[in-house]
Amino acid sequence: MPEVVAETPRMILRHERPNDLDALLDAMNTPAMMRHLGGVQTRVQIEEKLARNAVSRAEHGYCFWILEHRETGCIVGNCGISRIAAAAAPAQLQGEPQIGWKIVERCWRQGYATEAARAALALAFGRFDLPLIHAQTSDANVASWTLMERLGMARAAELDYIDPDFPPHENPTIIYSLSRGDWQNR
Repeated sequence: MPEVVAETPRMILRHERPNDLDALLDAMNTPAMMRHLGGVQTRVQIEEKLARNAVSRAEHGYCFWILEHRETGCIVGNCGISRIAAAAAPAQLQGEPQIGWKIVERCWRQGYATEAARAALALAFGRFDLPLIHAQTSDANVASWTLMERLGMARAAELDYIDPDFPPHENPTIIYSLSRGDWQNR
């Protein structure tokens, strides 16, 4: 399987490499980065996420890809598609595809998340032929849900849920959705 999945004007979306773990821990596992994502995680927790990511890639062809800056080679985040597996999620969301992103703090407010998410949506609706994709965040994560809206995603409040794995100020988990048809008509 080729390492590079897609390219944008500033980034390469690629599969992770074994030596990415330390960079992911250093750049993306900080209190600011993980504020809305359950807090800083242990090395073992990050390794488990990477293992689940590899399973998703093997089973579905898609996963969360590393975002590498084209000019510097530095990791600027990750973005991709996974299946919703939160135990508290409603039955109609379980196993459904979702998009997500995480951009390193030094690259916030520079359009990297938008650029990466557009590339991931193009893959979702093109190469992977998904009819519908969801996104989830908390109401407190304004940057995340405003990006969902800029991408053309619509609020699906009937699918919101309380996730006991997150603190009260990060609940409820709110849901946005986008169909392939709506993406193509944008």
